[in-house]
Parts: sequence; structure tokens; C-alpha cells
Amino acid sequence: MTPATLLPEGLASAVEAASGARILAVRPRGGGGASREGAELDLAWPDGRASRAYMNYDVHKAGAGDDAAFLREAAVLRALSGPLAGAGVRVAPFHAAIPEQRALLCGLVPGRDRFGAIVDAGQRSALAKDFMAQLAALHRIDVAACPVEGMGTVAPAETLIRERIALLRADNRGDAWDPLIHLSLDWLEANIPEELPAPAIVHGDAGPGNFLFDGEEVTALLDWELVHYGDPMADLAMLCLRMLFQNFVPPSEAFAAYEAAGGHRVDRARIRYWRLLFQTGFARRTRYDDPDAPPPPNLGMNLVYSTIHRRVLSEALAEAAGIVLQPVVLPDAPPGARGRSFAIALDDIRDTIVPRIADQQAAVKAKGMARLIKWWRAIERFEPAFHAAEKREIEAVLGHELADHAAAWSAFREAVADERIETRAAIILCNAHETRAAALMDDAMGGLAAAKLADIGPD
Repeated sequence: MTPATLLPEGLASAVEAASGARILAVRPRGGGGASREGAELDLAWPDGRASRAYMNYDVHKAGAGDDAAFLREAAVLRALSGPLAGAGVRVAPFHAAIPEQRALLCGLVPGRDRFGAIVDAGQRSALAKDFMAQLAALHRIDVAACPVEGMGTVAPAETLIRERIALLRADNRGDAWDPLIHLSLDWLEANIPEELPAPAIVHGDAGPGNFLFDGEEVTALLDWELVHYGDPMADLAMLCLRMLFQNFVPPSEAFAAYEAAGGHRVDRARIRYWRLLFQTGFARRTRYDDPDAPPPPNLGMNLVYSTIHRRVLSEALAEAAGIVLQPVVLPDAPPGARGRSFAIALDDIRDTIVPRIADQQAAVKAKGMARLIKWWRAIERFEPAFHAAEKREIEAVLGHELADHAAAWSAFREAVADERIETRAAIILCNAHETRAAALMDDAMGGLAAAKLADIGPD
């Protein structure tokens, strides 16, 4: 099997043309979380050098961001590897970018990425301190004096906020119109922070899992696909969001380290705002059943992440609106008729398929398939009772009976869109809906099922 056959069609030749290096070997890897695929490459350069590189790619364009976001990512890595290297922000050395296939090739940097696996408290604190110092160094770059070529116009952070809200509203339309997204955007538009600072380079996805480390030192910041000019507090907000999925030090410790390293003064109110805005973007429903939509790299993990984001958004929106949520009714039900079939399939994946897969990328996808099977099993068992409970709740708020659950949910969406339902009641119903959707994914999510936003302290 040649190296080219281990990559999507045409990607190997495009990489060689863009980089000037020849690909000697390819080792597919799970890359970019749920949004991108990846591979380690052995390269031979024209001057006789040999090196290893890492490439992430999204040839179906199913991941986060868009083509403009990819160009910003390539631009900032090129700059931090070259003209802005003196800023001291550690990144993987930029080699090449192939925009048509959203492929990014960089030198392979040594280090680990599992911050949560560190057991020594001293190492955790020291490493977190170095990471926050890296963010502070990034935010200190004077983009008014040294804008990054290829990253676009340096605009005020308020402009970015209004553009993001407008884009999310434009995307929330048609059959996929989402009352939760609508309600969140209403709150965000009515509460835009005042006196935002001059724009800085914002990593956009900063936090555990998105940096490599060796001992107590960060060796490289990773995954710049959401980089933009904006408010430095946006990176601290994203750090708090990433804590949903990866352990880190307490936010208060991280914030103190950031300020001590010369970062901006921490503004918790702005952190909460950006956290809700980012969460709203992440919580958009992706229509995986749409035949025109590109397939995600790992459907199982994509569904886990989107389910958690939606539940957490419904909780954060309620908190922002001053609503105290009550426990959601989750009726129990006996195992479904296909329960044994699901169990056999899961046993086969766990005991036979995964242990015999040498290809790491294939093993990741097999585990993603196991998550899907667990979800399907829960849908068969619990969804009818969940739908019945939700139908009763909607009928109680709207004041009349409806034919079935589908009719009830449609009537609720219309009432929110037409502003015929009190905002408080609408947010509570959205939270109940997302809590039940998350309950269907509980088994598939494992330890992530209990994920919640970390306490960032008072404003």
C-alpha cells in the first residue's frame, strides 16, 4: 500500500506540491477531536533532510469554521513560525496549507496532550501557569502595529459579536429553526458588553487538549481553527468551556496565573458573555441525516459533543436570565425489544474488533460506532416515555391538547417564533427538552454525561 492510498484522493500529491517535500510514509491518526482527521507523515526534503510532520485535514468541510477560518488558521501559524516568532508563542512549525482540502501541514512537535492524566499536583499547577503565560504572550501582540497577513481586517470586538449573532440568526431558519438558539441569541443581543478592549489575537479554542507539553512546559499550542481578532476574555471563556471535557486547574488559579504573566485584567462578566456566545454556536443542530450535508469524521463523538453543548447552553441561558431550574421528569422504562442485539454488537466492538485494530484512526471510529449503538438502544427504551412527558408539559404551557408529540413540539416552536409564550416558560421547556436528549446519550457519553460548567467566581 503506497502512502497516497492512506489519504483522501489527491491529498498526497497536493501536499507534496505545496510543501516541496516527498511523502515517504503515512500513519493515519484521529485528529482535531470530532471535527478533523489527521495523519503523521515522514517527509524527505530536496536538500536531503528527513523529518516527521503532522497534518490535519477536513476534505469534506464538515468541521468547525469555514474556508475563511482555515485561511486565518494557516496565516497565524505562518506568522508565529516566522515574523512573529519573537512573541514567544510556541507553535508547530508551519510547512504548508492546502485550502481546497482544508489540510494543514506542520512539523511534528514532541509532547503529550493529556493534561487530565497528570497526577502530580505541582506539575499540574506549573504547567497550567506556563499555558496561561502563553495565552498572555499571544494577547500582548500589538495587532494594530503588526496585523497578521492573511487574517483579515482588525475590527472592534463589538463588530465581531454583532456579526456572529447575525450569522447565527441567518443560519437558524427553515425546518431546522431552533427555539433554544433563538432564545439565546435574543439574550446575547440585548446584553452586549460595553467598553470592550482593543482587539487582540484570540486563539479561539484554548484549553486542555489543545496544547502539547513536556514536564512543566508547553511545547506547542494546537488547533487554531477558530483563531480571530477579538476580546482576550474570549480565550478565557473558551478555556472554561473546554473544561467541560478535559480537567484543568480551577478557573480562579488559571485567571490569577494569566494576570501575573502580563495578561489583561480578568473580567468575569465578559467571560460569561463570551462563554454563552460560543456555546450558542457550538449548540447549533447539525443535520447528519441531510443527504447534502458532509459526513462528520466521527459521528459518535460529534453527537456526544453537540448533546452536551445543547444541555449546557440551556442551563447557562437559564442562569443568565435569572431562572432557577427544577429537576426534569425522566420516566423509566423496561429494556427494549432489541436490547440483546444491541448488547451483542457492543460486546463484539469492545472485545473483538477494537483489540485487533492496529490502525488508530479505525479504532477511534469503532469506539464512535459503539457510542451510536448505545444511543440507539436508549432511544428504543426511553424515547416514547420522554416524548409523552414533554407533550404534557407543552400542553400545560400552551393551554390546549395536541394530537401527538410531533404536533406539540411544532406548536411550541411556533409559539416561541411568534412570541406567544413567556420567555421564562420557553427557556424552561427548552432545558427539559435538552435534558431528556442528554439522558438518551448518557450511556454513550460515559463520564462526560455529568459535564457542567466550572464555577468562575463572582464578577
